[in-house]
Amino acid sequence: MLQQTTVKTVENKISEIINIFPSFYSFKTKKLEHLLKVWSGLGYYNRAENLFKAVKIINNIYHGELPDNRDSLISLPGVGKYTSSAILAIGHNKKSFPVDVNVKRLIQRLSGLKLKDDEVENILNSACKKKISYRSLAESMMDFSSIICKKNNPNCSKCIFSSFCKSAFKSFENNKNIKRNNKQIDFYLINSPLHICFIKKPKFQYYKNFIHLPSNLDEEFIANLKLKNKEKIKSFKFVITNNLFQINVYKFNLEKFNINNSVWIEKSKTKQLALPTLFKRILN
Repeated sequence: MLQQTTVKTVENKISEIINIFPSFYSFKTKKLEHLLKVWSGLGYYNRAENLFKAVKIINNIYHGELPDNRDSLISLPGVGKYTSSAILAIGHNKKSFPVDVNVKRLIQRLSGLKLKDDEVENILNSACKKKISYRSLAESMMDFSSIICKKNNPNCSKCIFSSFCKSAFKSFENNKNIKRNNKQIDFYLINSPLHICFIKKPKFQYYKNFIHLPSNLDEEFIANLKLKNKEKIKSFKFVITNNLFQINVYKFNLEKFNINNSVWIEKSKTKQLALPTLFKRILN
């Protein structure tokens, strides 16, 4: 859940998700759309899809128990070296060193060396000859590197390693500018008296597991409509990964029609749909 998502964002969602999915077995009575609905707001929805697939394997092959060896963990959808290391260390308290950008930065600054992930892992492995709590080590390094040894403006005066750290009290440029790709897209709210039109196979390639509001990218679909009387009702900017979208929303009324790929949803039921934040914002 924390991959490419802030801790604060996950904190706001985790209780709700655990309440609906308290165990691996609880997934057996649910569909992917149930997970996508509660996941809404976290972004990167392929993670939810991988989680759903992984849990199915855990239930069917591992009898509802999370594997405690690397090969089995890496075989699960969405689980790579870092995630498997984190599960082994934090979940099973086994000797393993999850190396993320924060931990890597901490070790590089301490050593004054430019290191690869494997080299950081080797350093930690060499430093941990005696049996320790690998869970505590992993969690403390993550916390220390995000609170004290921050990317910008590290708090060296409070760092317990400052007396021998190769990077202590050095200036690190505070550069928070993120280069984004500027794009524009028009979405259409097609209303009948009681329904709103969605489509199943959109050209807009984000949120692939959801039904979509049609957009100007869906040229074949839009060609069947007469958009002369469209009314612009809102405009806003929206960030998806490294893309900054200028979103324009147009509304027009039509009698309910049947076109391949179209899905008409009752207006009173749209709030019950599993929809990403972008579409919720358009509809509200």
